[in-house]
Amino acid sequence: MNNKMFLCIYNFFYKLLKDYFIKKYKSELLESAAYFKNSYKEPVKEVEIHRLVVPLQMQFKEQNEVISKFGCYFLCILFISLVIKEIKNSVEKCFDCFEIDLLFKGLVNKGCLRGDNAFVNSPNAIFANLGIDEDIFFEEKHHPTSYIPSESDILIGKYKDTSSNFYHFVILNSDLKTVIWDSLGNSKTVSNGHLESLRAFKIQNKAILERVKDRLEFYSAKFRNNLEVA
Repeated sequence: MNNKMFLCIYNFFYKLLKDYFIKKYKSELLESAAYFKNSYKEPVKEVEIHRLVVPLQMQFKEQNEVISKFGCYFLCILFISLVIKEIKNSVEKCFDCFEIDLLFKGLVNKGCLRGDNAFVNSPNAIFANLGIDEDIFFEEKHHPTSYIPSESDILIGKYKDTSSNFYHFVILNSDLKTVIWDSLGNSKTVSNGHLESLRAFKIQNKAILERVKDRLEFYSAKFRNNLEVA
């Protein structure tokens, strides 16, 4: 009887705390433990819609110095990946530095990227580990700036500042001018440098193409608004 009562109390507080953290942090790491009703998943809706799906790079200084110094390309790929997952799974959420750090270390252990400098060995391996490899694909190819993007392309541009010799990656609109998302917020390498090459990520799942593009435009507007406020 005592054991049964203890289990009832334990389950009550476990569910209470679990629901609290899911609502507060929208954690994908906790989402797998979310309560299911009639075998249908209840979407966790993003309340703070002004927050972007991935934190800015400088916010990782204490959490993960490698990401804060070298993680721009990784964060761009992750940003695209999580937008795909938002649309595919119909769940809106943002991620904090703690969750991204855990994901980074997990992907390093699986050989998707290097832990010392965040060099991405294979974007497609990252997609596979996130369960979206059937939805988006990278051709493992670098395109010149003369590349004409197709409707299904999501572009990451590599910028170079010749005065500092720094490189930086950002997500670009198909016009190759508008920055959809910059992990540094407002990178001097982008403003002072020039676009050197492009990486094209192709959405293979046509059913989500339009909604992914709309969501990227939504985040692009939020990103610009955040810069204006700052």
